[in-house]
Amino acid sequence: MSSEGSEQMLGLLKELSVYNAMDDDYVGGANGPVETEAFEERERRRQEIKLEMQTLASESKSHPS
Repeated sequence: MSSEGSEQMLGLLKELSVYNAMDDDYVGGANGPVETEAFEERERRRQEIKLEMQTLASESKSHPS
């Protein structure tokens, strides 16, 4: 994987880590509609990140450094 691809992957992993911490707070607390909407938006973003990571990985395999 190129250094640019590695940096992108690292950024995506950091974003996932933040979302996981936020979700821990969500699961452990009292939640209203705003919190639930934010939780659902994070889930949508997680799916986008998963696809981005898969794309980066496949690009890495087809163009090894």
